[in-house]
Amino acid sequence: MRIFEFIFLISLTTLFISLCTKYSLIKKWTFYGCVVFLILHLLIEQGRWQLHLGYVAVLAGMLLYYKSAIKKWAKITLSVIGILFCAISVALGSIMPVIEFPEPSGPYSVGSQPLYLEDTSRPEILTKEEGDKRKLTIHIWYPSDQKITNPERYMDDGYAEAFLESKSIPSLIASHFDITKTHTQKLLPITKDQLLPVIILSHGLLWNSKMYTAIVEEIVSNGYLVVGIDHIYESFLTEYNGEKIHWNRENINSMNNGLDFGLVNKKMDTALHAKDSEDRNKAAKELIKYLPYFESFDRWSDDISFIIDQLILLNNQPKSFLYQKLNVNQIGSLGHSWGGAAVVQNTSVDDRVKAVINMDGAQWGRVIDTTLQKPLMVMHADRNYNEFFTPNFYVYDQIAQNDYYLATIHSTGHANFGDLSYWTKIHSLTETGSIDPERMSTITNDLILKFFKKYLKGQKVDMEAVFSNENYPEVSIQFKKKSIKK
Repeated sequence: MRIFEFIFLISLTTLFISLCTKYSLIKKWTFYGCVVFLILHLLIEQGRWQLHLGYVAVLAGMLLYYKSAIKKWAKITLSVIGILFCAISVALGSIMPVIEFPEPSGPYSVGSQPLYLEDTSRPEILTKEEGDKRKLTIHIWYPSDQKITNPERYMDDGYAEAFLESKSIPSLIASHFDITKTHTQKLLPITKDQLLPVIILSHGLLWNSKMYTAIVEEIVSNGYLVVGIDHIYESFLTEYNGEKIHWNRENINSMNNGLDFGLVNKKMDTALHAKDSEDRNKAAKELIKYLPYFESFDRWSDDISFIIDQLILLNNQPKSFLYQKLNVNQIGSLGHSWGGAAVVQNTSVDDRVKAVINMDGAQWGRVIDTTLQKPLMVMHADRNYNEFFTPNFYVYDQIAQNDYYLATIHSTGHANFGDLSYWTKIHSLTETGSIDPERMSTITNDLILKFFKKYLKGQKVDMEAVFSNENYPEVSIQFKKKSIKK
């Protein structure tokens, strides 16, 4: 909890206890102290719904303080209720805190700017509007030498609530997000120091780019430019030129329509437990071919290549704020979940991407029919992979033709690779594990930065030594070094 709200609730609890005693001086000072800390809390920190019962309890405290003639049983009853309200407020405020993202460690501030793009070469098949073309919103985060004075709010304007609604979770949980500040400011001047390596960020299905703020800010503060793509209609909510566009529910729901889940489960069981490796591999490949996810992954891969096209154009346009700022020979990709699989597929066909990271994305789609001749890192959540099927072990052993890392992070869930673990301590709501959010950010960001330092910037990094059990006991990392096949 924040300092003033915590002190306010403690002082209010003390007030209710003192009101049941005969010590008038203690009553006086605890009352005035409670009022002072309430005012400081509201003015400096701003109120939030988790403390509403505490605010109501203040009224009961005022009544008891100014109406000394109240009968003893009523005074005790109101005091007990007031203390209970304070305890509930402390509990709610602790399990659903105001998010505080880690301070970025790099030497740069983080600036941001959205861009709205249209790929006139591709029709938009996810709408019924005739002649509609594929539109994309991208968020460009870049290093700046200027200090932040007006930080952006996190997931404001109803975005946090819309995400929870898309997951059938009560939106009330996120109604206080508009008081959460990031370490990013819109339209800061971009640094003039250097050509910037570029990281393309692809979000998970029904997520968006801003849900990776803890990752993005750390990467950018260390001198990278990050371009987050909001894959329209497959992100829960996208703002495009002032219009808010919600996800295409029909498209998402139709992905699994008509599937024979008995067959799916049978193939997964064979891929996991068959004694013969050929039988396991055959079942895995048949399952990949059977699941109808090719169209979506193709669309996301094409989105990524289109964005790279546009970045190269902007890098050569004198009126662009990116003019001659980008090192187009140092482009990497980073994706989570659906976006993790999409960036790997794109990297297998787009030679401009030099290295790729998949954060817990199941590698469905047509990648199995390609080869990947770029360095790859895959981060996995903590699961029993003897019983939980993922195509990744099979696919990457088949297609990886360059250095390949597999890092499993203990005590994590699927959503730990974004910001959701900061949202609430109720892990069942967010598919997160028990790992501390800041510790998870430290591990994830270090894996990302060390990987791109080695494979984008070409600097010497001993990945196995850096992520040894001594330094990172939460990480189990496997490294497969392969020479590129001609």
